[in-house]
Amino acid sequence: MIKIVEGKPVRVAERELVPVVRVETDVQRRAFVGSSGVVGEGTGFVHLRPIAVLERSGEGERRIPIYDRTAQLLGGLLLAALVVPALMIIAERIVRKR
Repeated sequence: MIKIVEGKPVRVAERELVPVVRVETDVQRRAFVGSSGVVGEGTGFVHLRPIAVLERSGEGERRIPIYDRTAQLLGGLLLAALVVPALMIIAERIVRKR
């Protein structure tokens, strides 16, 4: 289940800052019935990711997004890791044909 949750407001001078977080949860439960009775087990997963800060003041409310630069950089590196070898293979085949 994915929810967007606002955190506890923090007062700074004449402004109020409110963190906004994306909460992703998953719970799995199992029960076994046997001769010794009922046995149960479960696992859970929670992932919190900050996505924005709300700035509330007398002028109104402004949303300031939080970008994950590390994830963007890793995505670019992954793309390069896939594209560069493919280009090298194509270039090698073109050179070998001559």
